[in-house]
Amino acid sequence: MVNESKPLGSEDSSAVEFVKEMLAGDPTYAINFDRIQWDHENKRYVIVEFLLCEEKQSTRGITPLSSHPNRYFMKNSMKFISLWKLSQVIGAKLFLVNYSKAGTSCEDQVLLMEVQNVDATASAPVQTINSTMTRQEFSSWFRTLNRRGRT
Repeated sequence: MVNESKPLGSEDSSAVEFVKEMLAGDPTYAINFDRIQWDHENKRYVIVEFLLCEEKQSTRGITPLSSHPNRYFMKNSMKFISLWKLSQVIGAKLFLVNYSKAGTSCEDQVLLMEVQNVDATASAPVQTINSTMTRQEFSSWFRTLNRRGRT
């Protein structure tokens, strides 16, 4: 039996707004992440975290292809540590994806990073295997991954 799912609709950011309201300005000790799915072909979960490179960063030479979590690890370490720990607990493959919004100068640059390890004590805490892609190449990779979610 094939389970079908509906296409994505408009983004629902109300949950984020609700959490912000409920925390009433308290710092958060949790992370939000973008996607988790079962990979039926490989019999494991896959976690995908999307990392937006803003257009204004390109004026400083930071693009989706040059950015890496190690460049800003101390600013966002809990996100990467928590994602890695979760992936290890559930036996998931963890991917980080650098991208820019459509219509920007770097829109066709996507960096797919397969995380191999996260060690906060290392000089390069986030160890990845990187694949440089165009937007279309990433779409093809992502759609293939998405189809492997079917059971």
